[in-house]
Amino acid sequence: MAPTIAACWIEDGTLRSDGLTSLPEGVSGPVWIDVTDPDEEALLAVSARYTLPPLAMEDCLHYPQRPKLDAYSDVTFLIWLLPQVLTDDGIAASELDVFLGEEHLITIHRAEVDAVERVAAHAASYLARGAEWTLHAILDAAVDEVFPVVEELADELEQLEDVMLADARPEHLQRLYAAKRSLVRLHKIAGPERDVIRGLARLEAFVEPEAYMYFQDIGDHLARVADQIDTYREVASGTMDIYLSSQSNRMNGIMKTLTVVATIFMPLTLISGIYGMNFHNMPELGWRYGYFGVWVVMALIAIGMVWYFRRRNWW
Repeated sequence: MAPTIAACWIEDGTLRSDGLTSLPEGVSGPVWIDVTDPDEEALLAVSARYTLPPLAMEDCLHYPQRPKLDAYSDVTFLIWLLPQVLTDDGIAASELDVFLGEEHLITIHRAEVDAVERVAAHAASYLARGAEWTLHAILDAAVDEVFPVVEELADELEQLEDVMLADARPEHLQRLYAAKRSLVRLHKIAGPERDVIRGLARLEAFVEPEAYMYFQDIGDHLARVADQIDTYREVASGTMDIYLSSQSNRMNGIMKTLTVVATIFMPLTLISGIYGMNFHNMPELGWRYGYFGVWVVMALIAIGMVWYFRRRNWW
């Protein structure tokens, strides 16, 4: 897929949207440049209009990265991850790289990003307020998309908890491990992104005071996500305890049954062993009904032991 570069800017109070080459020189007002599936040539073309730090450009070309915030003298660079649930494959995350300047915003991503598309549909209202407000709208939409991911994992854990209480099986354990790995992955994303928002909100050079509280609100949403993740990690640990307890109870039941059966056969084995000895002076060997008599005695012993175990609720 070839890289695409789209530019949006306000000209005479009207939103203009076209390629990078159509962006006028010395345009006054906020500019938003969006790069999809970037390569080095595309980033160099953008850097020719708005200088991009070489280290940040290198991060944009090497995927994946972790969420972070780097402040330079004339631009701020941040990396943002957008998680999504993949069926039976845990959590995947798409990366959004952002350059925020005083009057320009540059977003770079490989795959289509829903948050970017949603903001682009109303770019005029956001760009009119400033580049930082456009960035706030993108990050706010991105954080809102995390909640359904957490809720989907929560539903999976609730289902696993119910089925393990009824009948715990090894395949349920595999699903539980997958859910726990997804929660760990989400935790590794949400935690650093909270730090990114805290750092971004303190950037007085590029974030106006009025926008400060709005970025803080995104931080509050991420804090709620982090709290939910911690809660569901505890639920996952509790579900694991349910599985282990169920397996232990099942094993105890099996061992109890085997112990009862073995105990019943112990006296029967003793009797059969005694009469299996080759002594000629055993009086019962010459009795006509000796064989049947031994069977009757063994049956009475077995029935008596079963009755005793049942009475004591041992079996």
